[in-house]
Amino acid sequence: MAAARQRGEGELAVWLAGVTSAERPVVGVRRIGASSILRHSPAPDRDEAGAEPALTVAEVAAAVDAGRDVAAAAAAEGITVLVASAPAADDPTRALSLIATLARRDPRPLRALRCLGTEEIAVLCGVALGAGEHGLGCVCDGLAALAGAAVAAAIEPTLLPRLRAVGERELAAQLGIAVVDAQELAAALD
Repeated sequence: MAAARQRGEGELAVWLAGVTSAERPVVGVRRIGASSILRHSPAPDRDEAGAEPALTVAEVAAAVDAGRDVAAAAAAEGITVLVASAPAADDPTRALSLIATLARRDPRPLRALRCLGTEEIAVLCGVALGAGEHGLGCVCDGLAALAGAAVAAAIEPTLLPRLRAVGERELAAQLGIAVVDAQELAAALD
């Protein structure tokens, strides 16, 4: 990171040097979509008001583990940066509620995930946790990915330096997650 700063490189290049532990990093990127991990999950039941119920402990554990497994497999293949994403939700209420709760430093992030989150957010939490466990960088693309990374960082605060967000500048700042410009990121990762 010091060498990249000394060369006058931008913050993204400095972050990539830190994530890869290389003065001139070779970056391997994989986009991880929550829907590709969950493609076999049935749609959750809804109550009379049309709301999804809270997740069970088993559902959270399985979803987080699935995300961690995908990150582990990517690391084994030499990937250094994961871009965690999910399609934009028709109703972002659950992701926004979870982000707001975690921004207040709720001491029970997994309970917040279970009560406020979705299976998609839990998978993306697992991707972020797995990235940290395997020394990868993780870029959050979208509200669900940001919410998942927020849970992961609340569980494991040392993960924060490995996280970046695309967009959602104000929400990311509340969570202590740095933001990268989407175009700069695309150019750096090509």
